[in-house]
Amino acid sequence: MRLPKPEQIPIEVQKEKLASQMAAERINLYLDLKKILGEKKGEEVFKKLYDEGIKRIRKNFPGGKLPVGELMKRELVSFPVLGFELWIEQKQEGGEDVWYEHLTKCPFLETAKKMGLKEIPCDFLCDYDVELAIRDKRGRWEVLSRMGDEKEECTFKIRDWKD
Repeated sequence: MRLPKPEQIPIEVQKEKLASQMAAERINLYLDLKKILGEKKGEEVFKKLYDEGIKRIRKNFPGGKLPVGELMKRELVSFPVLGFELWIEQKQEGGEDVWYEHLTKCPFLETAKKMGLKEIPCDFLCDYDVELAIRDKRGRWEVLSRMGDEKEECTFKIRDWKD
C-alpha cells in the first residue's frame, strides 16, 4: 500500500526548520568537539574549522575582504536567509563612517534555548566572529549588547579598519 502524500509544508515553516537545523549543526559541532577533545582542545579545533570556512568564503572577495559598507549590504541580504532578523544604520562619528548592526532574531540563540543549553552561542560564535574580524583587520567590531545576556537585541558597532 502506498502512503498518501502529506500536505505541503508552507515555505516559511520550511525556512524556519532549515535555519534551526543549520544552527543546531553548528552548536552540536562545538559541543561534540569539546566533549571528545576536551574543553580547550575542542574550542581550538572549532576555531580552526571556523577559520577554514571563512577562508573559503573570502576567496570570492577581491583582495580577500570587503569594505565594511559593502559587507553590511550583503549581510542585509544573506542573514535573513539564515534565519536572522536585522537592520543596520550608518552614521558619521568623528569624521568616519560607523555602522550599527542590530540583530533582533538569532537562530543560534533560539536553538540553544530549545536545546536547554546553559552556554550561549554568543560566547563561541559571535565573540569569535568579532575576534576574527579584528585579527584579520576586516574592521573594528565592538559588541554593545547581546540577546544572550537578556538584552532586547544584539548590537554591534562596526568601523573600517585603521592601522
